[in-house]
Parts: sequence; structure tokens; C-alpha cells
Amino acid sequence: MSALREMFNDNSKFLTGAELVTTRGIIQQENSRKITDFADSLIADKRVDWISVTDNAGGNPMLSPDYLGSRILAGGKQPIIHITCKDRNRNALESQAWTYASIGLQNLLVLSGDYPIDGFNGIAQPVFDVDSPGLLQLLTDMNNGMRIRGRKPNTYLNLDKTSFFLGCCVSPFKRSEAEQMMQYQKLMIKIKAGAHFVIPQLGYDIRKSFELLQYMKKNNLNVPLIGNIYRLTAGVARIFNKGLIPGCVVSDKLFEAIQKASESADKGKSFFISLAAKQAAAFRAMGCRGIYIGGIEKHEDFDAILTRAEEYRNTDWRDFVNELVFPRSGEFYFYPRSEIGLPENAESPQRSERYAEHTTLLYRFSRLLHAAVFAYRAPFFGVCRKIFHLLETKIKKLYSAEYFLERMSKAALFECRECGDCSLPDVTYLCPQSQCAKNQRNGPCGGSLDDKCEVAATGKYCIWVKAYSRTKHFKDSPLLDRPPVIKNNALNGTSGWANCFLLRDHNAYQFEASKLQPSKEIK
Repeated sequence: MSALREMFNDNSKFLTGAELVTTRGIIQQENSRKITDFADSLIADKRVDWISVTDNAGGNPMLSPDYLGSRILAGGKQPIIHITCKDRNRNALESQAWTYASIGLQNLLVLSGDYPIDGFNGIAQPVFDVDSPGLLQLLTDMNNGMRIRGRKPNTYLNLDKTSFFLGCCVSPFKRSEAEQMMQYQKLMIKIKAGAHFVIPQLGYDIRKSFELLQYMKKNNLNVPLIGNIYRLTAGVARIFNKGLIPGCVVSDKLFEAIQKASESADKGKSFFISLAAKQAAAFRAMGCRGIYIGGIEKHEDFDAILTRAEEYRNTDWRDFVNELVFPRSGEFYFYPRSEIGLPENAESPQRSERYAEHTTLLYRFSRLLHAAVFAYRAPFFGVCRKIFHLLETKIKKLYSAEYFLERMSKAALFECRECGDCSLPDVTYLCPQSQCAKNQRNGPCGGSLDDKCEVAATGKYCIWVKAYSRTKHFKDSPLLDRPPVIKNNALNGTSGWANCFLLRDHNAYQFEASKLQPSKEIK
């Protein structure tokens, strides 16, 4: 069992973690040596329970996290290794996971990852073969003893069980209802897929953090929540305020306070230390399992935050809560302040009413067609199932004509890319293959900003914002109340309709769940 898992399950101690951002280049080089020096100082600090190591943070190519992770483990501290989906397909991710399991790196923070912004001779081609829920499901299957095909036909092999302790992220710092509620839905699917703990993305509104904690409690998401603290500087705050780092939020209100503090003799350093320390004290008092401190390269700054946090420990955090609430204009909150135990001295919750904005005539028609034909209990599903079996096995020329018609119509109406494992019904008839930069089939990534995709070149609404608006308009059930979708690439270039009716796509599990028994032979 992971030693960190035992720490997280022991409620007697408030835990402290620190973040290491790796470097591009050989670690022994002079300009990279400060990272190992900082790592060694954290290893020696008895207040530190774990040290996390990033995986190509910010979309830049960097040293693989296993080097520093092994150094941390050898030094007697628990490492958390970030593992992301942007640079590796599912085979490479599984291969990397076997390596981590073999060298004792069992604590993994599972992320979709930042869209690449750099690379050799240009920007790297992003992968996103699976997303974070899909990767969590893969790692959970490895923990349960993965069943794989044997070398002989019709034989199977059960692999040894791994002992990964898996974490995930969520972004509670979203301005609109659609963005915020889809983050909560995605958190649910991550925990169902096997996440054991949660570390939120970066923001500076303690009300949002407290709301996330209450949402988890009220929805029985019984995993530890770690408060994320990033020690700001004026320069970093400016970058966050402009939305240049996906998922990292500094509001105009906070940025104004930072600009004022930066005029002081110490350039705002005391303000930044105090802000981080108050966050730490608040997270402890709120009931978080621990804190996770980033944005630091020197141990003296790390020590300053922990020392100042101890000074606030015996202070009622509600006395300074308004110094930690920095909302943006029109900020959405799910709970009123009084419902989560905060003072009633700020604006009331904001709720969007623009649910019909993305509900097009095409979507209305698609809903009706799905209910009549493509849903497993649809009136015409059984008939279509027999027809497509006949076309595929007996009348192949007509089958080719059908596929041509399908390709042309879906390309024109939905920007279809012919993946063959269609997720249009999963995302309210919005194609994630063509309309999502990260091909997210299990909810949005954390990088959207003001309802728009994090990849500036697209300039489009996040498809999951549009999908939420559509389901809200029709009062449908939550989009992510299902297992993670993992696309079968073997179906590329084949008929999505045939794969649906003949139970070859990822939705086939619903057929069994619907208690409809497929015939052994279709007549």
C-alpha cells in the first residue's frame, strides 16, 4: 500500500505538500541545479509530507518527472508524479505506468494536461488519445489486475495488480454556471473512475473553495480535498489575470490589490506571503485534508509561508475571509453564503438564464431522431439493427452507399471526422473529435475561460458549455452520469451508424444495462 495513502487516511494530521516544476535540459547543468537544491531542502524539511513533480507543465517539453520522483523517494519523502494525456497515447501511458509501478512511484496526479505551446522546430502535435477520466479508468483497471489477451486465440492473462494512489484535479474557479457545473459533473466521473484524492486548480476566491468542499460532502464524494496555494508575484499575477495560463485565475479585484502592494518597499513580498499563509489557515479550518504549495523555488519562501500560517492557526478564519474572496464580475456561485456558513456581506449567487442560446433546430431534430432510432429502447432500433446486419453481410454495395450518405450528412451537419466510435449523443450532438481541441469526451478540461476554449486559435465556445446549456434547457439528466468514454480507434473510417446498431461502439454497455438481450444470431 502507498505510504501516502496511509497518511491521507489518517485524519490526525493536516498534511503539507510542495510542488516542483521540472526543467528543460540536463538536470546537472548549472541553471537547473537550483531545482535539485530546492528538492533536497524540501526532503530535509520535516513539515513536508509529500513533493509533487510536474509533467511538461504549461505545455513545454521538460525533464520527465520520474528522475526527481526517484530522488525524492530515495530521500525518504513521498513523491506525487503528474501524469498527463497530452504527449502520449494510451499505450505509452500504460507503459509509463508500468515503469512507475516497477520503481515504486505509486502516487499519481492524473491530468489531461495543458495544450502544447512549444517543441522542437515548432509546436508539438498534441495526443489526447484518452482524457483524464479515461486514464484514471486505465490505472484503476491496473490496480484491479488488468485482463489482457493471451498469445493463443481465445486465451486471456490476468496481470499482477498495481497499487497506484490516484489523484485528480477540478477547477472550481469558473465564472459561468455552465462551466462551473460541468466541472462538478466531471469531478464525479473522475471519482467513479478511481480518483482517491482531489487537488483543485488555481484561484483566489476562498468562497469557491469552500463551496467545492460542501458540494463534495453533499454529494457523497468522500475523498480528501487538498487546498491549492500558489505564491504569487506581480508578474505571475499579471499573466494569470490576462488568462494566459489555462485554469489559473486572478480577478481584477485581486490584481488591483497586488498592484497596490507592489508599490511597497519589499515589492509586495510580504503581501504574497500573508495571502498564501491565510489561505493555508483557511483550508485547515474549513476541513481540507491538507495544503499543496507551489510557485516557489527557494526554501526560505516556503518556510515563510508555513511560519506565517502558524501565526494564523488560532485565529478564526472567518475574521479575514473577506481578504480571501476575490470574485470576478458576474461570478456564479452554487450556494448562498449563508448555506455554507459564510457571512452574508457580499453579493448573492449569480445564475445564468441563457440556456436556450445553444439549443438549435438541428439539435432539436437530433434529439427526436435519437429517441426514435438510435437509443437502445427506441421504437426503430431493432429494425435498424437487422437492416444493418443484412447490409453488412449480404448487400455490401448498398452498405457502401449508406456509408457514403452517412459521411456526407454528418460532415455537413456535425463536422464529423469519421472516427466510427461516435460521441455525438454523449455531447448533445456536438462532435468532440472536430470541435474540441483536446477531444474531451468525458467533460471539459479545466482550461476554458469565460465559456471559450483555452486554445486561443479556435476562438470557439467550449462544447461542454454548449452541451450543458442544451441539457439545462430540456431539463435532462446530468451529461456525465455514465462510465468514462474511451474511443476505440479500431473503428476509424467505419460507419458510426453500423457500429451503434451492431453494438461495436463504446455505448454498447448501455445495451446490457437496458436489460435488452442481444440475439446470438440476427435474423
